Amino acid sequence: MYDLNMSMLNDQFNMYYAAAKKAYEGGNGALAKRNYMLAAETLLKLAKNSTPKLKEARVERAKRLISIAENIDDAVARKKFPAGEDMEEKQDDDGGREWAAAEVPDVHFSDIAGLDDVKKAITTRMINPVKYPEKYKLYNKKTGGGVLLFGPPGTGKTMIAKAIACEVGAKFYAVKGSDVVSKWVGESEKNINSLFETARADDLAIIFIDEMDSLIGRRGVDTHNDKRVNEFLQQIDGFSGKSPNLLLLGATNRPWDIDGAALRPGRFSQKIYVPLPDEPARRFLFEKSLKGAPVADDVDVGELVKLTDGYSGADIEEVCDRAKEDPLLKSISTDSVVPVTRADFLNALELVPPSVSEKEIERFERFIETGE
Repeated sequence: MYDLNMSMLNDQFNMYYAAAKKAYEGGNGALAKRNYMLAAETLLKLAKNSTPKLKEARVERAKRLISIAENIDDAVARKKFPAGEDMEEKQDDDGGREWAAAEVPDVHFSDIAGLDDVKKAITTRMINPVKYPEKYKLYNKKTGGGVLLFGPPGTGKTMIAKAIACEVGAKFYAVKGSDVVSKWVGESEKNINSLFETARADDLAIIFIDEMDSLIGRRGVDTHNDKRVNEFLQQIDGFSGKSPNLLLLGATNRPWDIDGAALRPGRFSQKIYVPLPDEPARRFLFEKSLKGAPVADDVDVGELVKLTDGYSGADIEEVCDRAKEDPLLKSISTDSVVPVTRADFLNALELVPPSVSEKEIERFERFIETGE
């Protein structure tokens, strides 16, 4: 409940703060003042359950908002922010956003179709070092560093990350680039720092960064991106041995857009390709989706496997879901059990083409060969 309450309060603060700025810009001083005060009150509630440093920063920020509210009338008349308000959020020194870890996920490798080579590589690199540290020490086997999962969308990269956390019993921090990146100068770097500091405090944690290309893009184009990348690289430099309780995992559909420095040894040195499902994997996906469902005798899973060459796991799930729609509606209207037929699947396949093109697959193969 703590994390949920804090999240709700944070959402309320953002709502009041945005409403205050909108009202102010629209010339409604009374409404702006009210929402700034509500934002300050919410921030004080957040401060009560914050760390000492964060509590102090939030109390100070609440005081600034109250001061802004009390002096807003003249500023509204001039259609200009009160002194310091335009920098209020930019100068926020609370150390970045708070991060709440999900509990250990209930996802196992047995829930993931195929990908035996991927599972073996992950087990060797991330799971066994945690389970059998003495064996790795005996063989002087290198551990640490991050692992990057890359491949077409819908191939199960997020499920793999959750399965790793489940296998080792780690708290799971699932982060997207959009969770970290801020329009305010310096805020993204604070968010990155607070993420790593929070995760390091756990007995065992995994930071999983999805859409990693949006967080650690190639440098040299955008100065804000460059600063963000530099901060991230500082956090993961010397990763090996310094944070044995922290595992770092990234995923992307566009590995060629990630800054090359992040992929060097000691950082995301292990890069694992997660391909489209092969025939056994597609069979697993169909059988899992159809398990327990009423299916007509004319449905041949082997035929469906052949017809879905080039489909991702997400595509196959969508095909199965679409195929069940008409029988489900008929079952509701007739109050009887209507099985899913071969025709239902063929119709679904016409509606759901493969989401990954051959050109995209060729791009991944080129990256595997050249790293570009």
